[in-house]
Amino acid sequence: MNRFVDHVDQKAHRLAQHVEYRLDAGYTSGSVMDALTGKNRRFVGRLKSNARLDKLAAEHLWRPPGRPPAGGYEDVIELGPYQADSWERAQRLILVVVDKPHPVTGQLNLMPRYFFLVTNWDEEARDGERLLAHYRRRGTFEDRLGEFNAAVGVHLSHRNFKENEAAMLLAMLAFNLTTICRNELENSVGGCWDLTRFQLFVLKVGAEIVKHSRRLVMRIAESAVPLWRRLVACIESWSGATEPRAHPSGFIPPPHHAHLSEVLRT
Repeated sequence: MNRFVDHVDQKAHRLAQHVEYRLDAGYTSGSVMDALTGKNRRFVGRLKSNARLDKLAAEHLWRPPGRPPAGGYEDVIELGPYQADSWERAQRLILVVVDKPHPVTGQLNLMPRYFFLVTNWDEEARDGERLLAHYRRRGTFEDRLGEFNAAVGVHLSHRNFKENEAAMLLAMLAFNLTTICRNELENSVGGCWDLTRFQLFVLKVGAEIVKHSRRLVMRIAESAVPLWRRLVACIESWSGATEPRAHPSGFIPPPHHAHLSEVLRT
C-alpha cells in the first residue's frame, strides 16, 4: 500500500504543482498517513470505526428537540488530536453525524448514523464543514471498480502471469469501450445507466443476420432499435481528425460526462 501511494505521489507531482489527497478508509493506515505527513502532503480520509472511536462518539449521538432540528440533520464535530497505538503522529479527528429521515417514509433510523474523518489540515486553514465537502467531492473510482467486477468479472485463473495480464488488459479495453458507448447513450437519452443495464438492453439483444446480394445485414430486436439508432448517431458524429488539446503539464482532462456522477443501479 505504501509503495502504491508513493508511486501515485511521485506521478501526481510531475503533473501538478499542488496535490491533495482524499483517502478511502482502506488507505487511512498509520504508515500511509505518517508518510504523507512526513512529506508535508495534505490529506483527508475516512477512518474505520472501532470501540475506542465509538466511545468518543457516544456523547454526541443524541437528537435535539424539534423536527426539523434548528441545526439541520447533519453535525460536524471536532474531536481534537487523535493517535492510535500504531501511528507515529497524532492527526486531527472529525466526527460527522448524519440523522436524516428516509426520503420516502420520513422515518428516522433507531440511532443516528455517523462516521469519522481524519486529516492533517489545520482547523484554521480548513474547518470541518469545508473538509467534509472536500471529501465528498472525491472521485467515483470505487463505484466504477465494483461496476467492472459486476459487469465484466474477468477471471484470472491462468497459470501463467502473462496470460492473466493479457486477460485483464482485454477486459479493461472492453470495459473502456463499453463505458464510452454507455456515456454517449446517456448523453443522448438522458438519465443514468449502469453498465449491466446497458449490456442487457443494448448489447445483449436478439438479432438475425440476413444475406442480401453481397451484403450481410444484421436485424436487431425492435425494442432495441431506438437505442441503437441514438448510439450509432453518436458514434458517427465522432471526428478522428480532431486531437484532444493537452494541458500544459501533459495532463489531458476527461470529457465533461466521464466518471463525474455516481452510478444509479436499477
